[in-house]
Order: sequence, then C-alpha cells, then structure tokens
Amino acid sequence: MQRALLAAARGERVTVDDDDVRAAAPAGMLGLLARAAVNPHRELQMKAAAIEAHGAFMLAELARISAAFDEAHIPLLAFKGPVLSQQLYGHPGLRSFSDLDVIVAPRDADAGEALLHRLGYRESMPVSDAERRTSRRFAGEALFTNDGNGVLVDFHTLFSNQQFPIRLSFDDVWNRRALVAGIPTFGDIDLVLLTCSHAAKHLWHKLEYVAQIAALARMPIDWAAVQQRAKEARVARQVAFSFQLAREILGIEVPFDVPRDERINALAGKGHDATGRDLFLLFDRKRDVLRSFALSIFVPTHDDYRSPLPWLYRPWRLITRSRPRVAPGSPDARA
Repeated sequence: MQRALLAAARGERVTVDDDDVRAAAPAGMLGLLARAAVNPHRELQMKAAAIEAHGAFMLAELARISAAFDEAHIPLLAFKGPVLSQQLYGHPGLRSFSDLDVIVAPRDADAGEALLHRLGYRESMPVSDAERRTSRRFAGEALFTNDGNGVLVDFHTLFSNQQFPIRLSFDDVWNRRALVAGIPTFGDIDLVLLTCSHAAKHLWHKLEYVAQIAALARMPIDWAAVQQRAKEARVARQVAFSFQLAREILGIEVPFDVPRDERINALAGKGHDATGRDLFLLFDRKRDVLRSFALSIFVPTHDDYRSPLPWLYRPWRLITRSRPRVAPGSPDARA
C-alpha cells in the first residue's frame, strides 16, 4: 500500500506523487488524499473537486428528501454518502459514492415509497407485489431512480440484509439519532456499529473502510457503551476486527481493548463481500451463520421470480447449477 495513502487514512499531511493518485481511486481515497496533500497536485485536485461537487449536489437532494419526509411525519434516517463523510471527516465531499441511503421503519415502507414517487423517483427495477414483500422481509432495500436529476436512492427498511444481520430496532436508533446539516442520522454509538458491520460485510477491501474506523477512533464516544451495544446487536466480532485491522494497517491507537486474532488478516481484502465460511469468523453466533446459509438457499432473488413458484425454483436452480456436467458418451453419462 502506498505510504501517502496510509498517512491520509490516518488523517496526516503528506506529499503526493502520480503513483499515489493512481492508487487512490480504487482505494476510495481520492478525497482524503487531496485533503492530506501538502503539495498542489493538479490532477488530484481536479478529481477531488469533482467528488466535492458531487457530494454537495447529493447533500442538497438528500436535504430535499429529508424535508419532505419530515413534513409528511415519516421518520427517516440518512446514512453513508455525504452524511457519513461529514460525521467522520468534517466535510460532506470527501467520500466517493454513487447513491443516497435512507431508512424508515418497516411499518412506513408503503408510505415512504409513495412519497419517493411524488418526489420524482421510480423503482429502478419493477417488481411484483410478492417479490416486494419478500424483499422487504429479507433484504430490506429497494433502489429508486430520479430520471430528472439522475440521483439514485437506496431505500431501506432494514439496517442490513438478513443474511448479514445486525440486531437494531429502528425506533431505538431513531431515539438516539443525531443531526448532520439538519438531516437525521445515526448517533455516535449506532454509527460505530453500523460502520464496522458494513466494512466487515465488504471485507475491508478498500482502504477508505479502514480510514473510517480510524476516524471513529478519534471521536469522543462512550466506548464501553459501544462494546455493550455491539454484543446486544451481535456484531461484537465485526467491531473488534475492524479496530484490530485499523491498528495493524494504520498503526492507530484503539480506544478499547481488542484482542488480536490472526485469522482476520487473511480474510481482509480477499474479496468484495463476505460469504461462506467467512461468516463463521465474522458472526458472533454460529446459529446466525446457519440461518444465513439457509436464507441464501431458499429465499428467491429477482431472477427466481421469473418462475411461478420462486420459493421452489430457487433451491432447484442452485442444485442444477452446481451439478457437474457430464460429457456425452462418458461412462457417467451411460450409467
């Protein structure tokens, strides 16, 4: 990893060269590197200016959406995107992101989607009522597109997919909410849990995920409360592993005791999403791993709803897809 990127992830100032700029984009670090640079690197500053302009535009649209939900008396929390950038780095335009993430309570799903339609959004992928019910129960998110301004909104009714669960109640998180630019978002403790869990879900494959943990470590947070709530939400391992990696990769001081687990070093960055046996290390309870496996087998996806019996078609499709192909005329084919 480039020395300059590691320094930027720690929040330090650094001299930047062309190689650093080329490495920054896939690591999600362009905005942070531009802020850290002590020398005026023209290409970096131009790219960072584009990210900042995009962040400002998206924050304005997020404020419009938030105000509409507030006027309709539908509690809505914004997260990730420009809000997370402001919370962690003090500026809404230091993170690269493609959409806006918002969440409402499951009971407000219909009202929230109807309001998005009135604000000029449509479902990016039309679904049947049956598929919508399944998605809300297990995935808890739907993507909406605004053809007028090009903005994508990831509309959530669960804090995480049931295959990678975090046990949090919307009402509890709402009661602990904070405001960023007048927009409701997660309070400090929930911010730690959800940021660490999201980074773990994606196996910390970008350096910016680790930079997020380093930024959290610098915040004045009740860390004993974080540890307790992480246990209650069943993400204690994901929180601990995130801070362990930040300590080992960036050399930061961790604000609470984190025992070292060498297994996590091989897991970090091996892919973009945690799957299969990864979950035995990342989940606090083995029963949650087994439940995740079962859901991945039996819960139909969008493609499965092409069948009139999607709940039966899903496991059948997985079985037939995994069945080894036999060449015509071979002994196995004649058996």
